[in-house]
Amino acid sequence: MITKAVVVAGAAALILGGGSAALASSQSGPAPASSTVSPASSAADSAGALPAGKDGRRVRLALLRTLHAEWVTRAGKGGTGYVTHHAIRGDVTAVSPTSITVKAQDGLSQTFAVGKDTVVRSHPLGSGRDKGTASSIGQVHTGDKALVIGTGTGSLTATAVVDGGTGKAAAGADS
Repeated sequence: MITKAVVVAGAAALILGGGSAALASSQSGPAPASSTVSPASSAADSAGALPAGKDGRRVRLALLRTLHAEWVTRAGKGGTGYVTHHAIRGDVTAVSPTSITVKAQDGLSQTFAVGKDTVVRSHPLGSGRDKGTASSIGQVHTGDKALVIGTGTGSLTATAVVDGGTGKAAAGADS
């Protein structure tokens, strides 16, 4: 059986486009911050627009182009109910020791609470498929490219942040 951590790790790796699988964590952080949603400026690509090929390849290609996502899983072993997960990839528009806001290319903006259980990794864009290096929220800056994965409904808590930085490689990555 695939565990929730593996699913989140796989989604993170595919959304970021590189080996970020070690980032998944399903732990909760401190009191969550609010989520701000801005109107989208364009419609998402339809599944019919994906190139022909094996179904697994189609899913991977779709995830590589994903800007943000929400999915629901059953609670882990011993848990009851469901867990709502969120992921967003884009530009960091605000960051503090307790929260991070990321705006996707289509205009959606989400704010996540950041706590002691939030895993932060530095994985500069263009650095290949390595796992990146351990980092802290203090190393994430406004303008950086980032992937944030979290949980919550209404109020979101970050479980993982992948900081892509802003170097030369990041400038052309989302063209």
